[in-house]
Amino acid sequence: MSPLAPAPLGGGQERVRSPWRVFALVGGSSLLLSLNYSLVFVAYGTMGDSFDTDPATLSWALTAFSITVASLLIPAGWLADRFGRKPIVVAGIATFTVGSAFVATAPVVGMLIAGRILQAVGLALEATAAFAVVVDEFPPSQRSTAVGAMGAAGGAAATIGPVVGGALVDSVGWRWTFFVNVPIGAVLAVVVARNLRHVEPTVRRKVPDLVGVGLLATGVGSLALAIVKSNAWGIGSRSIIALFATAVVLLTTLIVRSSHHPDPIVYLPLFKDPQFRRGTGLMLLLAGSFSAMFLTVIRTFTDGWGMSVAAAGAAAAVIPLFGGPLSLAAGRIADRRGTRAVIAPGALVMTVALVLYATQLSDERNVVGLWLPIGALYGIGVGFAHASCQAAAMKNVPTERLGVGGAMSRIAMDVGGVISVAVSVAVIERADDAIIGARRVAGLVAVVCAIGGLLALRLPDTARSRAAS
Repeated sequence: MSPLAPAPLGGGQERVRSPWRVFALVGGSSLLLSLNYSLVFVAYGTMGDSFDTDPATLSWALTAFSITVASLLIPAGWLADRFGRKPIVVAGIATFTVGSAFVATAPVVGMLIAGRILQAVGLALEATAAFAVVVDEFPPSQRSTAVGAMGAAGGAAATIGPVVGGALVDSVGWRWTFFVNVPIGAVLAVVVARNLRHVEPTVRRKVPDLVGVGLLATGVGSLALAIVKSNAWGIGSRSIIALFATAVVLLTTLIVRSSHHPDPIVYLPLFKDPQFRRGTGLMLLLAGSFSAMFLTVIRTFTDGWGMSVAAAGAAAAVIPLFGGPLSLAAGRIADRRGTRAVIAPGALVMTVALVLYATQLSDERNVVGLWLPIGALYGIGVGFAHASCQAAAMKNVPTERLGVGGAMSRIAMDVGGVISVAVSVAVIERADDAIIGARRVAGLVAVVCAIGGLLALRLPDTARSRAAS
């Protein structure tokens, strides 16, 4: 059994809750942590005003978070198997809450980044255990629905986050976007601790590959640093070339090491399944690129169109407003007709929206006539494609490998997010103004989504999907 495999029910315990009741309980904690995702993008533009730092350094408030999450998912799953999912969910919420307090009170950018890393540790703990709890409660025939429901919870939080975060930034400052996590997190930790059923773990595995954790974090970090510093140091400089080379060597070493380690960070046998390979690739491309686009949209509104942070957050909320509810609907469709039926159209819609954004965006502010139709279109594509990418990866994963499969697909998304954010920061900083930079980023993300759409067409069709089930 893998280090992230869901622990089977032990001691003769029976399921005493419906899957949806468990989802409602665990989904509350996932909603809080997803809320932070959209809050930080809204607050990001004003954070720099509080610190004496450059944009490349400040971007580590985003990239260090994603790198930490990606690196700790497998160890977090081992902890859930070793000590039980319930205590790890609670520990994750508590750690995230403490990290939020660190960020909110950070006097220097170093403490800000440290607080974000602590938040990421909490997210890795909570997300891994919570995902296994929810997916394990649903039968295999409803696995896409379960994943879609988790996506819908994240979408709901992402809808609320920009509006609330923007209002807080404009009225009382960006630090309050993190202060609000503290009381909510404390309450959630108590509620989950008191109500989530505890199942004694039956798995006793050795500690996972901690050297692999370091290789993944350092390798992806070197790649991100090379991208964000390419403007300041020069793309052909020795420092940049050395960073790229370091990333290649470390990540190659990780793959080689994972091929023979008993509890690796990258569980290579899963990649023998074409469905898992393609689904994980879609997580890297489609889900990973969303971070770059969301950050770019906020910067378009604030830096390019001169909108207030509150107005920018409200305008950006149109993406999750459409995408969140559609994640659940897409999951139900995918359960009946296969993931290709939702991912391929979703990727196409995303690509069309991004092409429109890249070609029609101008210095003239036009929220109603330009942004709202494009943002809604992009949100529709996101709703159909994103959660279903993970469902595609998980479709054929055996029950005893659910944890590691979910972790690896999430790692792909976080690595994609790190790379896409680093590229967007570098592109926007290199451009003459925010609008030109935003158009270039949108064009690049459109290409990525188009490639993702082509990859989605290689997923099994309806008949094959039903036969496999």
